[in-house]
Amino acid sequence: MDAALSELKRNAALHPEQPGLCNRLLDRAMRVATTETRLALPASLPSLAVVCCSIKPTVEAVFRDEIARAFAQWPEFDLCVLNDARSLCEAYNRGAAATRGEWIVFCHDDIRFLREDFAARLAAAMQRFDVFGPAGATRLLGPAALWGGPATGLAQVSYPMPDGRIVATLCGLGPTHARAEVLDGVFIGVRRSVWADVRFDEARFDAFHLYDMDFSLSCHRRGHAVGVAQDLHLLHASTGEFDERWSIYADRFVRKHNLVVAPAHPNPTCGLILEDATRIAAMYDALNAA
Repeated sequence: MDAALSELKRNAALHPEQPGLCNRLLDRAMRVATTETRLALPASLPSLAVVCCSIKPTVEAVFRDEIARAFAQWPEFDLCVLNDARSLCEAYNRGAAATRGEWIVFCHDDIRFLREDFAARLAAAMQRFDVFGPAGATRLLGPAALWGGPATGLAQVSYPMPDGRIVATLCGLGPTHARAEVLDGVFIGVRRSVWADVRFDEARFDAFHLYDMDFSLSCHRRGHAVGVAQDLHLLHASTGEFDERWSIYADRFVRKHNLVVAPAHPNPTCGLILEDATRIAAMYDALNAA
């Protein structure tokens, strides 16, 4: 364990609004990080289906290549890309019904997998949870996964900046797997039996907001094991839009689940700015181990 990195990590979690502190954390993490730890793919794997919505042919083509690379060694694999979604709930239910995998992944089309062993880490999460993803919250405090800030939020997802650099978010550094109440929809893995039990609420969430929070919380409340696998490191090309339309569906979510909403955290997470994505996984490994 690197004591200096541990102390910087603790302070950054307490004060995510301080960019100087975050820069020192990044500098130390990159000094400590050598290579990422890689897992081997298990010999026995369940059948898997990936369901995604896409309306841009160029984005879809890149996504298909990314999926083919990440799951090249998965023995039974099915990909369903829908181009005519009326809503994400409608499309995800339709895509799940059209596929046959024992497990289903619902994800965005503008993601990139940052670990060479992503499939092995996905398999490891399947052993721990019924529903999981790389981002979520251990306790629901409002209509967004990171509403409560670093005390409850879990997210190690990275985003590209216009200048080509990468922002790596830091929220919930620590154990690889953690139980959660809600998940962000960038990537959600679920047992088919759990999807069949809960399904996405097409009637109430008939657009593209809050489908993820509603589905994961419904799974949690029905007794299914929901969790975050923090080692499923992704690069996500877009961020969420918290606009007026989002607010309409956030209100529906709050009303459906009878939530008491806490004040939103003013600084839900901090971001470390890297020049490229090649060492993000190694950096996260060093930070999580500290």
